Amino acid sequence: MLKEQRWDRILELVDTKGVVKTTEVTELLGVTPMTARRDLQMLEELGRLERIHGGAKSLNMDRPLSYEELSHVEKKQLRSEEKRSIARKAAALIEENATVFIGPGTTNELIYEYIDVNARIFTNSFQVFERFKNDARFELMLIGGRYRERTGAFVGSFTNDIMSRINVSLAFIGTNGVHNERITTANEEEGACQKIILDNAQLKYILCDSSKIGRVDLFDFYGLDHVDGLITDENISEATLHHYSSYTEVIVGQNEQQLV
Repeated sequence: MLKEQRWDRILELVDTKGVVKTTEVTELLGVTPMTARRDLQMLEELGRLERIHGGAKSLNMDRPLSYEELSHVEKKQLRSEEKRSIARKAAALIEENATVFIGPGTTNELIYEYIDVNARIFTNSFQVFERFKNDARFELMLIGGRYRERTGAFVGSFTNDIMSRINVSLAFIGTNGVHNERITTANEEEGACQKIILDNAQLKYILCDSSKIGRVDLFDFYGLDHVDGLITDENISEATLHHYSSYTEVIVGQNEQQLV
């Protein structure tokens, strides 16, 4: 195996597990401990991981995704095909006359395009509300509060109070990053809203494109082992799929070309 191939395998393992032992690297690659330690040292010098006693850890464990939260407009331009495949998979889970909460997020907004049943929809997202508002198939309720222009979400104590009194059959929640059991977001107030509604949902699903898996953002708001499924796209690697399946069911959407 070439050096570059070894490094790719090591980085995938580190990003998936967060922390790896040198012995795990030797077993994975079939190399000597000396080679494994040398590879970890080189990857640290390149700024790709951090060595610790007996192994290495992912840089994403201690560092938020970004010190500047992306706006709704900026997020909307990223990975549109992957987001559509996730939204299509989520919509397929909604049964006739279900009561559904759809949280803020550019992936979540796309669920509207794939629902083919009548449903009662709750949301604290202005953009989700805009998608559903003129469709007679849906009984639509917008949960108000203090408006966050950056993400189009309503948050705060007023929002939380209403959320705490709502019971839904399904909740679809977006995230900025999932690392092992940690589901994270950039804003603690949005995270607080999401936790409340997840606690009140019979079925809980996290929508997350594969680029966010293995990464963290500022605020942990829920445990992946307490939700019913993680819906992602087909770019997830086999190793990552296997690892995260130990926490919850991983549901993989397909792009439109494959469905034709």
